[in-house]
Amino acid sequence: MKEKVKIFTIFAIILSMTGCLAGCGSGETANNPGSRAIKEKINIKDIAWNVDEGIVGGERYVLLSYTNDTQCTITNFEITFNEKDGITEEEKSDFYSDIQKKFELSDEDMDDLKSRSISMHAETDRVVKPGESISNVNCYYYGGSFYLKDINHYNLVEPDIATIKYLEEDKIFTVYYDYGSKKYSTEEKTEIAYQWSQTDLGSKIPKPDVKVVKSSIDDKASFMFDAYGLTLEQFNAYVDECKELGYTDESNNYEGSYTADNAEGYNVHLYYDERDHSMSVTISAPKTESE
Repeated sequence: MKEKVKIFTIFAIILSMTGCLAGCGSGETANNPGSRAIKEKINIKDIAWNVDEGIVGGERYVLLSYTNDTQCTITNFEITFNEKDGITEEEKSDFYSDIQKKFELSDEDMDDLKSRSISMHAETDRVVKPGESISNVNCYYYGGSFYLKDINHYNLVEPDIATIKYLEEDKIFTVYYDYGSKKYSTEEKTEIAYQWSQTDLGSKIPKPDVKVVKSSIDDKASFMFDAYGLTLEQFNAYVDECKELGYTDESNNYEGSYTADNAEGYNVHLYYDERDHSMSVTISAPKTESE
């Protein structure tokens, strides 16, 4: 029973997020002088995407693939999908029946779910250069993290909003494409592409040789970041760089992960994400006696 409540709670959260996602890119851009320049730089027609069934790790999933035919390096690509007009009550009934069995939801839970539009999304943080293609990007129910495995469920939705983040010099720009209005809009704010520590911890660890680094924690106690656009071989080379800096004490090493201390008591933890071709890194300062 607790597991059912937990599953439904997660569903309630992700469903509430869906409205936020749908609202991000619907701004009017027809009278925006820059909208033509946006389309010339990022045209949705130049991102040839497809969703179909595929096998990953011996299991069947519904997966997104795409080819970047733009002139820009894409750092994030997301599509949200909303319920199609005209789907039958029988199709909806079959969908909700499958969902109820899959997640062991109660009838009360399902009543709440049925009051909302069916939606899905797919998103990847893979760094994709012009002319490159990627595949095996998972699709998810609603705005959450439950894998979509039934192509019949995907056939109930249609694309709503595409979010494209692209790299230009040292910044990341965000463009939205609204499939309903067929219009583009942009975020005014940009992101710094390479976010490095402003504390002494940044000098205690190698700087990854990549274009995109996103910092999540940066204080005197710890520096945590994700670096994007690495192969597993490049990750292993980065581990070797850390070893050369003395991170070899109390080491724990297995494929795609490395943890160790150095003689000063600094600790590094490295983890490789094969799906996004990224690595997560945390460096922690030695604890003081008061801690």
